[in-house]
Amino acid sequence: MYRTTDGYTWTKAQGTKKGGFRCRGVIEPASKTSDGIEPYDVIVVGAGYAGLRAARDLATSNRSVLLLEARDRIGGRTYTVEGDDDGFLYEMGGTYVTHHFGYVLAELQRYKMERDLIVSHESGHANDYYTLNVEGAPRRNLSHEEAAKLTTRAWDLFVDIDGAGCRKVCPLPQSQLDNIMIPREEVEAIDKRSCLDRINEIKHLLTAEEVGVLSTVIMLVTGGKLENSSLWECIRSHALLTHSSDNFAELWTTYKLREGQSAFARRIFEEAAEFGLEWAFNTPVVSIRDDPGKTRGRVQVTTANNEVFSAHRVICTIPLNILKTIEFNPPLSAVRQEAVDLGHINFMTKIHAVVEGDGLASWNGVRSPGYIAQGYGDGVTSKGFSHIVGFGGDERENFTPEKEPEKVVAAFEAMHPMKVEKTVFHNWCTDPWANGGPAWWAPEYMSKYQDELQKRHGAIFFASGDWAHTWRASIDGALEQGSLCAIDALRELHQMDKANNRPYRL
Repeated sequence: MYRTTDGYTWTKAQGTKKGGFRCRGVIEPASKTSDGIEPYDVIVVGAGYAGLRAARDLATSNRSVLLLEARDRIGGRTYTVEGDDDGFLYEMGGTYVTHHFGYVLAELQRYKMERDLIVSHESGHANDYYTLNVEGAPRRNLSHEEAAKLTTRAWDLFVDIDGAGCRKVCPLPQSQLDNIMIPREEVEAIDKRSCLDRINEIKHLLTAEEVGVLSTVIMLVTGGKLENSSLWECIRSHALLTHSSDNFAELWTTYKLREGQSAFARRIFEEAAEFGLEWAFNTPVVSIRDDPGKTRGRVQVTTANNEVFSAHRVICTIPLNILKTIEFNPPLSAVRQEAVDLGHINFMTKIHAVVEGDGLASWNGVRSPGYIAQGYGDGVTSKGFSHIVGFGGDERENFTPEKEPEKVVAAFEAMHPMKVEKTVFHNWCTDPWANGGPAWWAPEYMSKYQDELQKRHGAIFFASGDWAHTWRASIDGALEQGSLCAIDALRELHQMDKANNRPYRL
């Protein structure tokens, strides 16, 4: 198995080490291109799930496709590494799947993986409880059932802005604007509000524990701060849970792939490669030019190595917070450029900790404030150690995990007594190809920019889970966007074939 240069690991003996993880997402050879194909039918920029889905759908439709990727691997903000010492699979970014995710389910069925799932949480180990440690309330341990009841009550009050569990204000979460059930201006009015606005509105109905837990959950979900996180995004997320917090854990934090996300992504890539996909990894893109008068009707993509590739269409899957690093010619619209310059607000922390003994494999808890605000047991390694996944909100001003491992260890130990043997993580906030986690938007961002972000720009399509219709900022949303843009590109290529009397290829 090949190794990626991404990610960090820390042990007391070795300190912090970058890269070197075994990862099924690493592709060798790193480049496979042939002379004489240009112009390609489509160049896909980015090999995350959006790019993989688009490239696969185009290649299997007998189109010439070039996939360009800045990293040495597929998967983007979702990938799996394997521990050398324990063989344990660590999900470094996106993790969870469910049969409620339509695009994910279709892909899992395609590759016969829909039943090959494992459950994240285990019960029955020594510390089978929830530790609650928030401002304004004494620290205490309670059962998982009590904690769920407390959290559910607070969350349900938070999203219930219409007295109907947000069913009135968000009946169709897949179609937020201009749907048949609620006027756009009503949605836009709600979209102006922050999560902090709503908490202040209902604080008198909540206990100190409920305020603390709710605030922590929101910061973990959004990856931002209460004052810059959109209330509407939380309401829409609740609506996607079929307007019931009973589905919160089942849809978001329960089922994982037994073989890991990178094995899933590789199946998509390998099918595309079987049908003729070409690729180049370690190949950042710096500019995309769609100037028909100067490029003979083709789109030109220039890489950091000054290579220039051309195609009839381009599907750009670069994350929202990185789009500002790409030069587009002609320039993006003023509205899209404003959206790109603002970006999203999710600057989350996710760190795996391997701790001595198996007792914490059933544990869960929150501590706020804290660099790591939540931790939960997620399996036992082959050495009998507990695997803990820790999450934090936007702590960039005071916390850089790869530079300050002592703060990481202290943050875990502050949540519950434990002896940390190893940490494994990817810092998405300092990642040059991500600059943050999956997109969460600020107040008013959706109303102002979603429509524009989903539009094409000449012969350039934009596909990213960061602006998906449905499960935004998720694997499912990325697959959705890759699929939709591939369909549009295929239709246009088909029309070009007809206009030029080329054989039918769709």
